[in-house]
Amino acid sequence: MRMRPPTWLPWLGPALAAGAGALAGEFWLGGGFWTVLLAALICGFAPIIAYRVWKRLHHRE
Repeated sequence: MRMRPPTWLPWLGPALAAGAGALAGEFWLGGGFWTVLLAALICGFAPIIAYRVWKRLHHRE
């Protein structure tokens, strides 16, 4: 029996994007704007993609 994915998981995207952008700006600013943007995009979309994959795997049962 697998657990269902939590419905709040996709809503973590904006918070994680903001956090990753802030951390990238604080610690990795040597790369500049593109480094911050890339970190925010990857961390922002990761929970959404994880939710969709988890949901698809859950419905395969």
